[in-house]
Amino acid sequence: MKLKESLRRIPARQNNPALYSDEELEECRCANCGHVFRGNYCPVCRQEVGDGHITWKWVGKSILDVWGMDTRSLPNTLLQLLWRPGHLIGDYIGGHRQVCYKPVNMLFIVALAYVILMQIIGQEDNFNAAEIADYDRTGYFNIINTCYHWMVAHPGWAMMILTMIMILPTFIVFRFAPRHPHLTFPENIFIQVFMSTLMLVVAFTIRVSNGITIFLIPLYYYICYRQLFGYKFWGTTWRLAVCFFVWSCLAFYLIVVVLVVAVRQKELANPVRATIYGIVMLTLGTAVLIAIPLSIAYFISRKKAKRRQQPSL
Repeated sequence: MKLKESLRRIPARQNNPALYSDEELEECRCANCGHVFRGNYCPVCRQEVGDGHITWKWVGKSILDVWGMDTRSLPNTLLQLLWRPGHLIGDYIGGHRQVCYKPVNMLFIVALAYVILMQIIGQEDNFNAAEIADYDRTGYFNIINTCYHWMVAHPGWAMMILTMIMILPTFIVFRFAPRHPHLTFPENIFIQVFMSTLMLVVAFTIRVSNGITIFLIPLYYYICYRQLFGYKFWGTTWRLAVCFFVWSCLAFYLIVVVLVVAVRQKELANPVRATIYGIVMLTLGTAVLIAIPLSIAYFISRKKAKRRQQPSL
């Protein structure tokens, strides 16, 4: 097969890897009930084709079934998440629940594996508190240091929190996407659960490569969102840029709120009142800052969606 033809078939394989053969299924007889049928499972008793004599393959499959490592195996799902992230997520939220491992379970298993692998390869934490503590006069560093080490110790929760910030901008900016229009808010939650797992795998490669593969984070977000929502290059790029801008604002807002609440304010006459006032003003400022790009992106996307729906003359 020529290289050009192989490259042409890559998007088709990513879109639906199950369509790899056009051969018709042979007629077979069920070993359990004797029914003659075509397919992978008997329509009468639901027994799988080939369940007759016990072989070593059947023994291995039975062991894997105990741990959920059957056709929806965790390794297979991770490979799909790396190879066709947007299509896999689109299949799942579109109702094809059997195409992958349970996403929430997968996230916590990958997070546990991340912690174990970090211990095995001996990656040291370069966030040295001793070198910077002498310059800290306000207590800010102690709080940031505590939050950082909590994120390192709980990568699953930390990655979920960071990616969940993308729910709101994704829900608004990509709401009128050609491929999956009118996504619900819960569906956007599961999109970010998948992205949390993917970002944990990417984070592992970044730690191992000492930051060389940092470009994989925006690259995978672009690949995933383009496959999932169906926009072309510029449509995906500028919408994703808006999402990252809003994500940065919301992440900065959460960090400042933590600092405002946690830092001791002994020199203030009324620390509670000052803290509430600071949080309210920060909330209003952040809301105005993110409302402008989100509104522009929303109305542009809605206008383009109406144009797509208009019948061509």
